[in-house]
This record gives sequence, C-alpha cells and structure tokens, in this order.
Amino acid sequence: MKKNDDFLKAGRTGSCHGQWVPLGMSLVLALFYTPFILHAQDTLADFEATQRRVQAALSQAMASTVGVGQGGSGVIVSADGLVLTAAHVSGRPNRRITCRMPDGQRVQAETLGRFDYADAGMIQLQGEGPWPHSPLMESMPAAVGDWCFALGHPGGFDEDRGAVLRVGKVISVRSDFIRTGCELLRGDSGGPLFNLQGEVIGIHSRIGEPLDDNYHAPLNAFLKMWDELLAGVSLPNVVSGRDRGSLGVGVESHAQGVMVKEVRENSAAAAAGFRVSDIIQAIDGFAIEDRFELRWAIGKMRVGDSVQIKFLRDGKQETHTVELGKSTRWQRRGSS
Repeated sequence: MKKNDDFLKAGRTGSCHGQWVPLGMSLVLALFYTPFILHAQDTLADFEATQRRVQAALSQAMASTVGVGQGGSGVIVSADGLVLTAAHVSGRPNRRITCRMPDGQRVQAETLGRFDYADAGMIQLQGEGPWPHSPLMESMPAAVGDWCFALGHPGGFDEDRGAVLRVGKVISVRSDFIRTGCELLRGDSGGPLFNLQGEVIGIHSRIGEPLDDNYHAPLNAFLKMWDELLAGVSLPNVVSGRDRGSLGVGVESHAQGVMVKEVRENSAAAAAGFRVSDIIQAIDGFAIEDRFELRWAIGKMRVGDSVQIKFLRDGKQETHTVELGKSTRWQRRGSS
C-alpha cells in the first residue's frame, strides 16, 4: 500500500480509503500499518482494552488539537495557551500566525522558539484562557511496542470533519524521533502523538512512503530545550558540508552518557587527549544522553570552533576544551 490523498477524506474517528470508520476499525487498521511482529502477542481482549482506553482519552485530546497556519496542526498543552507543533510549521520566531480551534474559531497567536534538528516548535495563543489542553507525558517514556494514537488535520483544517484519529504502535525510539504505525499525511505535521493515558509523547514531524514510515519529534526534545523555546530562541541546526566541525570519535550508548569506542588519528579528539572508554557527558553544558545528541552538539559547530567537553575517565570527572577539526569521514554511523 502507498500513502495517497484518498486518506484525506477520512472521517472523524479513523482513516480507511475515504470511508468514515469506527474507532474499533481504526485499531484493526493498525495491524496493517505496523510490523506484524509488534502484534504477535495481542489478543482480542487486548484490542478491546486498547479501544476503551483510547475512547476514554479521546475527548480531551480532540479538544486540545488545533489547526495551525495554512495547513499544519498543533496541540495546546497549558491552560494559558501554549501550543507545541513542528518547527517547519511554526516557522521563524516572533511572527503572527492563526490557529483554528475544534469549533472553527480563529485565534491569533505568536510563534516562539524552534529547534530545527528535532523539528520542535512552540506557539503562544493570544487572548484570555483558560484553554482546553492535554497533559505532557509524566509516565514512562515511549517504548517499542507501546500502543499510541495520533490526531491531526490531514489536508488542512476541516470543521465538519474535525481532527482525524489514527491508532498504532511505537516501532522505534531515538532521542531525535519516534517512529510509529500511526499513518501521517500532509497537514498532520505538528499534531500530537499520545500514549493511552492521553499524555502528549511526541509531535508529528515527517513521513516516508510506506504506511509505517511515520516520524514524530519526541517530547524529550522539547523538554531539553524548553526554556530556550519559550524565550523565542531559534536553535541552530547542524552545519552542512565540509564546514561542519568534527570531534573525531566513534561512540556507543552508556548509562552515564556516551562511551568513546574509537579515537581517530589526527582528529580533534586525539589532539585533546581523549581515550577509548572515556564517557562524554556534556558539550558546552548540554547534557549528552546518546550519539544523536552528540551529533547535534558537535554538528552545529564549525571547523575551528572550540567546545567544552565534560567527561568521565576512570570514574573521575574531567573537562577539556577542544578545537574542532575537519571530518575525516562522511556520516559514519555512531561518529561525530
């Protein structure tokens, strides 16, 4: 199956080739959208329980899902009207934008900060609240195999149709994206991904052609940059081409940061004295939890820029100031 515009005719509770479908059917459709292995242990009772939980969470989730701008979506997450959306939907900070409430009301808003690397953006509604809103995730972070549901406005805001529901499972999780079987389409960008508690766990970001190629900016990407986004800061993306700075290490995941598994010859890391088994914990004060965050923290810098790196060596914390060099490899997996 390929993604196509027939889905843009989807009904209020689900999507299936232009037909209005009940919530129960949207759960069945999730079987087609998500790798079968993730459903191998599910029983009919599991599907029924999932349906009940989605139904219980849906009213509040629908009330907080809004249209944004000329064809995007977003979700209100506070009574005073803070909206989370995708960076490519919100655009540059400090501009006027219109949001559409579920009842069709047009509300003026102002764009706040954006974090392009994670496709995370914020918007502030203007006017008096309190606004209907959904809670942010407070339970355990999303994990592979978890049920989830997505809302958004594919094809643009349609008051008669309302936000469209898709139900699926989490396929993979990284610090810079969540991939799910909740099929996304044009206009869904910036809309919310929920767990079965009705908590926001991500924001729709981008799609691929297969039905299960749906990517969402994880909530943690917003939380790590929350103050900067609220303050209207436009956080830099990675530098393109050969101007991008390089540390010259290969790393792997570690409970306390990322562990150096390789120090390349003639690299900035080698010149600074880094060793295999050093555990990198922070770059210029930004906490590093995995190699994707390291890639951003280094990749946004240019050749010749200096960074301060906090790391553990033999259980003792140290700090080195490193002048970044040129990359000796292009896009090598697990390296920065």
